[in-house]
Amino acid sequence: MKIFYNAHFLLTFTSLFWAFNTIAGRAAVGEVSPLLIVSVRWFFVSLILTVICRKELINSWITLRKRLKWLIIMGLFGFTGFNSSYYIAAHDTIAINLGIVQGTMPAFIIIIARIWLKEEIKLIHLCGVLITFIAVLLVVSAGDFKSLLSFMLNKGDVIMILACTLYAVYAVGLRKKPKIGALTLLTFFSYVAFLGSIPGLLYETLSGNIIPPSNKGIIILAVIIIFPSFLAQIFFMKGVEKIGPARSGLYTNLVPVFSSLLAVVFLGEVFKIYHLISLALIFVGIYLFEYKQK
Repeated sequence: MKIFYNAHFLLTFTSLFWAFNTIAGRAAVGEVSPLLIVSVRWFFVSLILTVICRKELINSWITLRKRLKWLIIMGLFGFTGFNSSYYIAAHDTIAINLGIVQGTMPAFIIIIARIWLKEEIKLIHLCGVLITFIAVLLVVSAGDFKSLLSFMLNKGDVIMILACTLYAVYAVGLRKKPKIGALTLLTFFSYVAFLGSIPGLLYETLSGNIIPPSNKGIIILAVIIIFPSFLAQIFFMKGVEKIGPARSGLYTNLVPVFSSLLAVVFLGEVFKIYHLISLALIFVGIYLFEYKQK
């Protein structure tokens, strides 16, 4: 049974569960509206985490209330904003694209860390970022760079890039987190995420765009709540405890791979040659700026 406590096992399944989010987001189209997903997701996650972390919440709040502005920004960017953009993007692009574009997250993190934290960027970093962005352009143009000249971009891919930017701000901001338990911190983030999702839910309702979950939609919501929202977060935190954040972060590179395979198997999407080239470019780009970190 030791394999189930192995960091590499935990982190591999973390990436797999995050890939589930890609498939579930795409499968949710027409079954449950995107902003309703966000609200339901964080409502139930906050309930589950409150039960688990109930003994630590009061003591942690004493520390967190001094960082209320940081807490709100992080929750809105990393959870409400990212998830809302993610599920909206799923209505206008395929799951393979969602996974691949998400794989460019490390590049956005490096850029934002440079702007926000003034971190130095070496030439090898710039090469990695450039290659990763070429991979993004390859995906959003569907392998036809000429479409970029006439602005024939997929709306969903552009929104997904926005989602990646929001999450990158969150990831960089985590470097300024107070000294409290990661799971407890996630509980407070889930509170902010749920409260922050209410205006979007109201807009979706008043505009007549809300889609109550069908039977399939309920199953999709259950998958999103259990796997990418709950288990993946716990597995990732356990993995970080065992081998550290730097090595653990490398496993996020598996998300586009798992997403592509799952999309072909469960959604019947077609994996085209430009998807393969884009994946290869992303791995090359990530290797370049991870190599310098090592």
